[in-house]
Amino acid sequence: MKAIYCFFLALPLYGISQTFTSMNEAAIGALAPLHLCDSNANIQANITGANVTWDFSQIAGVFGVTKDVQMLDATQDANYVSFAGATKLYDIGSTFQTFFSSTPNGRTSQGFVFNEVSLGAVIASWNVDQENVMTYPFAFGNTVSDVFSGTVTSGATGTVPASGTSYAAVDGSGTLLLPGGNTYSNVLRYHLKDSAVASVFGTNVAFVRDVFEYYDFTVGDLPIFITMSVDVNSALFTNSSTMILSKDQPTSFVGSSELSIPAVTLFPNPVTNHLQLSGVALGDAYRIVTMTGKTLAVGTYQGTIDVTNVNAGVYFIQINGQTVEFIK
Repeated sequence: MKAIYCFFLALPLYGISQTFTSMNEAAIGALAPLHLCDSNANIQANITGANVTWDFSQIAGVFGVTKDVQMLDATQDANYVSFAGATKLYDIGSTFQTFFSSTPNGRTSQGFVFNEVSLGAVIASWNVDQENVMTYPFAFGNTVSDVFSGTVTSGATGTVPASGTSYAAVDGSGTLLLPGGNTYSNVLRYHLKDSAVASVFGTNVAFVRDVFEYYDFTVGDLPIFITMSVDVNSALFTNSSTMILSKDQPTSFVGSSELSIPAVTLFPNPVTNHLQLSGVALGDAYRIVTMTGKTLAVGTYQGTIDVTNVNAGVYFIQINGQTVEFIK
């Protein structure tokens, strides 16, 4: 009887370790430096279910580069005015920041901030209808869907109405294999995909985030492995970026040039007469388009681009499959 009693006594502890609750939500101040990995790796999105194995043991990294994943006080952030009611700021590598609040019943997002190559800093504020991203307890097999609305603000778009849908699930439980022969056998995978659409000068712009986070609560309350992609799609431009982060350092490495991170930049911005670009070669073909998609000029890059006769406004340069915004 004593052995049986101990077994059942242990069950609640095991259940907590296998379930997202307000008790194991990361506290403000929690910090985990994760290693930046090859963004072209297979993210294993289709490996779902119970007792599965996600094998990232051979993933390559970017030598010496780490990104901090941390939980911050939302009220102390400069953008807090756009996210009234948020208490926590979940920051992934200073790239994507989610503002949220929580209760014993779940987690609600007031919006997010991220830097987009064409639009600059994007502030998505769900100040009309907030986004439900997790209900507590949230265990393997649980899902939650929601609709949300508010505004999207950037230097290129101004502030425009936006609305979207989201889907979240704990879509897998099992074993995670990371570099260095490290095995984590008590892992839950949280999957969040949300999409918001805003109309900019009559053209729809869609923002799509797709993130997988792997948690082992015997290690800590922050994820030990993350894959996150952010896509921005419109008739004017399409940009996509992916970030993969690992608790354990990869044992093989790629150069930063092999990562799918936008490389084209321009300066000065705002510009008066001549633009210069980095990340391109002489002779690369470019196109300048307006916010409505009208082609304003085409040419090949010869070290500078003369925009002296371009009227004041916001424009895009399309070059090498990338789109970069500039202001005249």
